Amino acid sequence: MWWFNVDYVELACKLIEFDTSNPPGDQSECADYLADYLGEFSNVRVYEKDGVKNVLAELAFSKSGPTLAFNGHWDTVPWSPEAWVTHPLKPVVHGGWLYGRGAADMKGGLAAIILAFEEVSGLENLEGKLILMAVGDEETGGFKGTRYLLSRTGLRPDYVLIGETTDLLLKVGRRGIIQAKLRVYGDEMHSSRVYLSYVSSIEICSELTLLVRKLDPGDAGDIMPRTTFAVTIFEAGVKENVIPRTANLHIDIRNTPKVTRSDVESLLRRELERLKEKYGDFNYELDVREAAKPYMIRDSHLVRVLEDVYRKLGLTPVHDAGGGASDGRFFVEEGVRNVVEVGPIGENIHGINEKVEVESIFQTQKIYIEAASAILGSDKS
Repeated sequence: MWWFNVDYVELACKLIEFDTSNPPGDQSECADYLADYLGEFSNVRVYEKDGVKNVLAELAFSKSGPTLAFNGHWDTVPWSPEAWVTHPLKPVVHGGWLYGRGAADMKGGLAAIILAFEEVSGLENLEGKLILMAVGDEETGGFKGTRYLLSRTGLRPDYVLIGETTDLLLKVGRRGIIQAKLRVYGDEMHSSRVYLSYVSSIEICSELTLLVRKLDPGDAGDIMPRTTFAVTIFEAGVKENVIPRTANLHIDIRNTPKVTRSDVESLLRRELERLKEKYGDFNYELDVREAAKPYMIRDSHLVRVLEDVYRKLGLTPVHDAGGGASDGRFFVEEGVRNVVEVGPIGENIHGINEKVEVESIFQTQKIYIEAASAILGSDKS
């Protein structure tokens, strides 16, 4: 029997102790723990997709009224204990920070929203529903987590709060994801003959790697960074004394709503054609695909509610739209227009000595309680 009635630090530590690395993605123990915990005071269902369990908890206050969803994930990126001050799965609190794999992304935030969910379960004069979506697949795309839950249940909440680490900023938008795969064809030859004229696929891809990093479509906004291009995979070579015929790049692009997949492909082809002027004619294959759409929703009822909550708690509401993608995009794709991410202060996400500020976990918990009270309160005057 699990021990319930924990506080936010204890719950965050408990979650960190579970190895929920994704891949491989087997986090049944953590899912079962949360299902048991939430089942003490809410209606819980568990949905499984390809071995990944997802927990959906519901508090129904009335048959009518709005539906508010809290969303968070417990899966983490893989870890290695080398270079950590403490073992990644043995959480430690030091200097006001909680250390451990997933502390910032996002077991600290998940602990906050779970305890806020529990607190709201005991409040009176509420109407509608409060949903908690605790999912086991976000780090590898979310298609077996939030995306699957929305598809499987048909759930379309009116309001969505996501507990990703945001440093207590109101994240009202996210850039999209475009993936480009490039193969460049050059001359294959013995490496001792480089004094001859030849076209090197490696040299072309090396220069392109540096060029795309500086590409700027001029689309930066006041809170959303410009579209960025980053080479994340570079593959070339067959033998130590052979100039290879082909070299391959994988380019990760994070685009704003102002830049489309077609725009990205045109920019990359423009740079490749310019490189032909320097290296001579060469062939290439370029495949550009959209993986996630960008969005920006600053003027919504949920944003205004949160701004009021922040002021009530003595915090200053600041909008943000930086960082990578999140599960927020799945709700936006389904037509939900009230989607905001709010979470604690974190550092070294996905890195060594990942940590979350302890006090900000508690602040996140209070924000979620106040937001739920404002949205679901029967007295809207």
